[in-house]
Amino acid sequence: MFFFSSKKTIERSSLFYILLRFYTRICFRCFYRNIYYTGWENIPKNGPVIFAPNHQNALMDALAVLLWQKKPVVFLARADMFKKKFIGHLLRLVKIMPVYRMKDGYSKLTKNEQQFKEASCVLINNGYLCLMPEGGQDGHRRLRPLVKGIFRIAFEAQLAVGKSRDVQIVPVGIDYSEYEHAGSDLVVHFGETMLVSDYIGFYEQDPVLGINTLRDHLTGRMKSLIIDIQNTEYYEEIYALSRLLSPAYIRALALKNSAIDRFKACRRLSGRLEKFFENPEKQKQSAILKEFYNIYEVLPGTQEEKYCLSDDLRKKLKRKTAQYLFAALALTPAYLINWPVRKIIQAIIKLDKDPQMHSSYRFVLYALMLPLWYITLSLLLALSFKWCLIKTSIFFLVLLLVACFGERFIPAFSLELRLWRFLQKQPSDLRARLISALDKLEDLCRDFFVA
Repeated sequence: MFFFSSKKTIERSSLFYILLRFYTRICFRCFYRNIYYTGWENIPKNGPVIFAPNHQNALMDALAVLLWQKKPVVFLARADMFKKKFIGHLLRLVKIMPVYRMKDGYSKLTKNEQQFKEASCVLINNGYLCLMPEGGQDGHRRLRPLVKGIFRIAFEAQLAVGKSRDVQIVPVGIDYSEYEHAGSDLVVHFGETMLVSDYIGFYEQDPVLGINTLRDHLTGRMKSLIIDIQNTEYYEEIYALSRLLSPAYIRALALKNSAIDRFKACRRLSGRLEKFFENPEKQKQSAILKEFYNIYEVLPGTQEEKYCLSDDLRKKLKRKTAQYLFAALALTPAYLINWPVRKIIQAIIKLDKDPQMHSSYRFVLYALMLPLWYITLSLLLALSFKWCLIKTSIFFLVLLLVACFGERFIPAFSLELRLWRFLQKQPSDLRARLISALDKLEDLCRDFFVA
């Protein structure tokens, strides 16, 4: 096995790739509070495979798909990431190939022919390929129209292998409880495999017909795996309501309060709420929106932070001051130890205005900087107190457990602490009014809780 993959066979594994994936898995587990996968049985064990996930969270979407696969996964990413030669070589080492878009210049679109041929070769060699069918990312929980690149590659590869093998497409649904910070929930669903050979007849008859038929079917499969809110007028209300009502829905159906059940509750409620807002009972809609705004407009923070506060809001409102003090004491060591690294990362993130990239920056920078920071601290103390190697190693491991593990709880705690401090400054009856509005809202929406 080569330390690096051959330039001509990007899909081949390498020692560098295996070691990097192993380390990234550990970091990924530390970064997210809960990671839940379903549908492993749908991933083919043999033959060429294309993974087709929804795209909401930059690099994290790619990592969610590839980290636990048995074979390397080759990705196509936007070409502007490859402008610097060094970065381009580094991206290829981690099996990422460029694909050009109209915004890169019309003349550069012809370069995609070579990229598509190489992608087809990955499949011909029975490799794993992942393409984001939406063509770009978006921070809304909805599926956007799929672009044709993935279907061109799929059909070209199927024609190349003929009837000897099936090119297989695995639809993937990815959902995050929160996009930007560590400590959120990640749910990944691998859907039932689609055989490109089932559509090759349409493609041979008319390429446009073949692409459109496969695109329509893949769209339907992907939508069944994600929270898909197409209503743009009431998007925020529908999604926030589904987060607010999920705890009551879970209690009503006697489900577990797990990451997967919270996702299922949110998906089911958002679907029912979207239908309701399309054909509303005007009086009931007004009553629901009144109680919703009584809660939502009071919550502090950005839109995404309000979504997070909406999760189990009743529990947050009833939490005692002593509980906040205990949590603050438990997280203080991690907060103080990681403070310099956190400040540097915050400064770097501010340079990019795209919030969908922030989680990727945080993950990569934490993975690179925290171990180096802990090694530096350990060596400084070892030199100062003349510690032996064993004592220094133990101290390093303690830092990893206390500071690194605690770091992922700090964002959620900081958000709850902000809510608690906000309520402390408001009239004393505001907490009771919010709980009362939540009670009324749950009563009004009780019909949506039916299984």
